[in-house]
Amino acid sequence: MEKLVVTVDELKKMVRNNEEDKIDEVDVITAGTCGIMSGTLGIFHIPLGESFKKAEKFYLNGIEGYPGPCPNEFLGSVDCTIYGTKHFNNYGGGFLFKDLISGKEVEAVVESNGKTYKKMITLKDMPTARLIGTRNAFKNYVALTNTGEPVNTIFHRKMLKSGEASFSGCGELNPLQNMNSDEKYITGKKILVNGADGIILGYGTRSSKEKPNMMISADMHEMDEYYIGGFTTSAGAEIFNTIAVPIEVNEKNKEYLKTLDSEIELPLTNVFGRTGIGTGKYSEVWEKADLRPKVDINRCRVCDSCEAQKMCPTNAIVRLDHLGKRTLPNENCFGCGVCVDSCTYGVYQMDRKSIMGIPITCRQSDRVRALKLAKELKKRIEKEEFKI
Repeated sequence: MEKLVVTVDELKKMVRNNEEDKIDEVDVITAGTCGIMSGTLGIFHIPLGESFKKAEKFYLNGIEGYPGPCPNEFLGSVDCTIYGTKHFNNYGGGFLFKDLISGKEVEAVVESNGKTYKKMITLKDMPTARLIGTRNAFKNYVALTNTGEPVNTIFHRKMLKSGEASFSGCGELNPLQNMNSDEKYITGKKILVNGADGIILGYGTRSSKEKPNMMISADMHEMDEYYIGGFTTSAGAEIFNTIAVPIEVNEKNKEYLKTLDSEIELPLTNVFGRTGIGTGKYSEVWEKADLRPKVDINRCRVCDSCEAQKMCPTNAIVRLDHLGKRTLPNENCFGCGVCVDSCTYGVYQMDRKSIMGIPITCRQSDRVRALKLAKELKKRIEKEEFKI
């Protein structure tokens, strides 16, 4: 029997148009979220082709991995884990994983018994490359502000200054916001992770009744580079992922499916000590917000050193020779809004909204990617390429 599948944004339009009764005609909702997900790591089996007793130290493109737990003695290969937040200068695990998924060669380096072994490899050369999310897709997260001196933080590309705020969370689009999130219900559920078929392993670390999150797994060989990447912050490199979940329309899920941004709390927290300041709503930061910057290329002065390019956390702003070396964002743009304050000539404009009257100067979730993957999941279900 053919299922009627609707994306989460289509569903929310029904609710806003007072057409809630139409939900009963729908079988499946595809919901999605995208954002910084620090609890991400890759598990790899990497053949080096040279015999060494066991890897004492291991690096991929300069990023340190953790060999083991299997010693692989004299097998000429390495089992290892690499954290998405591990970084070498501003190049972090998220950038590394994106490079691997896009098919780029990376340098593998092993140190063993005083010798160094090197090899250029690609993802195709790795029999195992699996992404594990230890705590992903929080049902709702927080907004951060600063009441003291400027501080380097993982919550902003620049130093977070007093009177500024950043936030994470896709609000009403988030899968866990739209379903019964009891662990018994979600465990074993099939999902899409960065475009690849994945699975929910259960609750992730730091999960709570009020703020549940999921532990997930998927094969990196099947992922789409667009949905994953690095995000440089003033305190080091972070990683973002995109997750989409099919939600069956049943009595347990219905009450959650009708939830809108205006009903979802967004706590505002001081970056110092994480003390609470107050509570806003996700509608404050998302309703009528620009999801991507507007670009007035005529304002570009072709600076010798483009500050917007330098400060872009996802390396999305590139120089284009056919435009006289002017800079424009490409598909790596995350919609964070950092470019707006980085260019003094006003090339980039973006309505980033505010939380409890404090302007948002860095956004760490991306609704564009979240909705795109939700639409992709809908298409796969309709084509019977994704079995629920």
